[in-house]
Amino acid sequence: MKSQKPLADPVADNLQIHVRTLQPDTTQEQALETLVDSMAEVLDERQSRHIKNAVLLREETQTTYLDHGLAVPHGRTTALDSMYVSVGISPEGIRWPDGAQTAHLIVMLGVPTVMVTGYLTTMQKLLRWHKNAPLGPRGEWTGDEAALLASLQQALQ
Repeated sequence: MKSQKPLADPVADNLQIHVRTLQPDTTQEQALETLVDSMAEVLDERQSRHIKNAVLLREETQTTYLDHGLAVPHGRTTALDSMYVSVGISPEGIRWPDGAQTAHLIVMLGVPTVMVTGYLTTMQKLLRWHKNAPLGPRGEWTGDEAALLASLQQALQ
């Protein structure tokens, strides 16, 4: 039997990243809403609604705040056929969720339910990027939106 050539990484091939700087005094709920809205530029209303519901359900189950100013709210849904990434920058920080942690970078992932390996690979790449990214002492991004976009695009390839 002939061995099959591995398929191209569906995440790297189709990944779209949107970056937004969040307003001062933005709440966690407002940040999540803004990030879903930024995905709406390329998704229809049904897909956006599904992502929002999946992200909120995940956040209710367990916080998605990880460490050193990073939160990665994410949700899996059958409404998507590829992964979408929306990033919020908050120089002032957003209290996450119990007020004990402050997120300066919020990386929202909208993930197709069937994507398991690609989703886990993306999370690993994101965490590796965050560990080595040029961040301030509280985990805040020190550059502008364009620099963050370029850095993430390179890291998530």
